[in-house]
Amino acid sequence: MQTARIADQFAIWTEALGEIVKRVFRRDRLFRAERQLRLCETLSLGQRGFLAVVRYEDQRFLLGGTNQSLALLAELSRAEAADARSGRGSGHE
Repeated sequence: MQTARIADQFAIWTEALGEIVKRVFRRDRLFRAERQLRLCETLSLGQRGFLAVVRYEDQRFLLGGTNQSLALLAELSRAEAADARSGRGSGHE
């Protein structure tokens, strides 16, 4: 009898704690600002290099990097960014 009562109380507390956690996380998402900087895509160029498309607000940038440097290669237009996502590219192979 005592064990059943303890189990019932534990279940009630567990459920209440679960509701509190849900509310805290839901509220946290409501107040958290959406990130403006996003890494859209990366391409490894072997052990020493990479290409990356980075988005900031409505702008997209093509970056090239190595272990020791990072360079802005181009500011992409919306059409170029869409082509890069679809794999079409500019046709200059």
